[in-house]
Amino acid sequence: MSGQWKRILVAVVAAGGVVGPQTLAADLSSDLARLAAAAPGTGHAPLAAAADTLAAIPPAGIRPALAALANATPAGANWLRSGLDRAVERLGTEVSADTLAGFVTDPALPPRARSLAFGWLEARDGARAEDLLDGMLDESALDLRRAAVAKLLAPSSADEAARREAHRRALTAARDVDQVEAIATWLTEHGEPVDVADVLGFIRSWRVSGEYDNVGGVGFATAYPPESADAAGSDPADWKGVESADTRGAVDLNAIIATKKGVLAYAQATVTMPVAGLAEVRVGSPCAVVVWVNGRQVMAHEIYHASEAIDQYVAPAEFRVGENTVLVKCCQNEQTDPWAGDWKFQVRITDPLGLPLARQGAVEDSR
Repeated sequence: MSGQWKRILVAVVAAGGVVGPQTLAADLSSDLARLAAAAPGTGHAPLAAAADTLAAIPPAGIRPALAALANATPAGANWLRSGLDRAVERLGTEVSADTLAGFVTDPALPPRARSLAFGWLEARDGARAEDLLDGMLDESALDLRRAAVAKLLAPSSADEAARREAHRRALTAARDVDQVEAIATWLTEHGEPVDVADVLGFIRSWRVSGEYDNVGGVGFATAYPPESADAAGSDPADWKGVESADTRGAVDLNAIIATKKGVLAYAQATVTMPVAGLAEVRVGSPCAVVVWVNGRQVMAHEIYHASEAIDQYVAPAEFRVGENTVLVKCCQNEQTDPWAGDWKFQVRITDPLGLPLARQGAVEDSR
């Protein structure tokens, strides 16, 4: 145990074995701040020393340390978990299952802190942890929500009506794409067709421009006319109204325009938001993309054919209540490999947990 914590424990004994959380938080603050702010390339020795100090804390220090995960960097979260895992393992039953369950269900703790505490509880008392999942379908810790959905879907009854109702509830709660698709498949196979693209909130109605030059990648940084305000509405004869029928909301520019290389195109959509404020713009594309919301650029990724995962790129954007405009610039390069042929994108707008927020109506074809 570090000298710092020996001094704290002497003070605890002198005070009758009780220490207030504010005192603990004050003593922990410098080490927690150092760990939480860790970045790649930060010196290893000071961080390791701070994590070792964290590993030696008494039981009353666990909660303040968990709270430090709220604003921790990814590297910082790893350091904090390292110290906390060792502390909880060392303390054993001094941190009771009741205390761990209290951490899991404490809404004041950040999601990743509750997830960490759930793992500790699961290792200590699996049945207790499993019981907690029944109340976690609305959990903001996505891994716990996922586990709660999985438990709900576990076939505990042969009753068809009960399983159908469980799948309906699970579809409302699920945020992970693979879970949504699996639930939708089950419901569809059992007589309740589900529009997966609608559940996931993909924007499907677009107006698409003609092609622009991107030979040698020149177009990515070139501000062609559609990047000016209301360009898509200024000359509608040049734009096509399209509706994606893809189950994952993909807009296939090869099919809409032509299969070409060294080109780019723009797509514009109007979406309706229920409230004003920040929301997440989530984009997937195998091509380089730039995205604007109401004329303000929110992301730009000059990457070609590395991936095309759903929610590959995520960026916050400010929306107004009612109608908003989303403009996408999707650039195709000149690679001729068969796997580099796709020219497409997908967009959805959600809250931080992945709940779709934007809605829209169909766009008429302007041809």
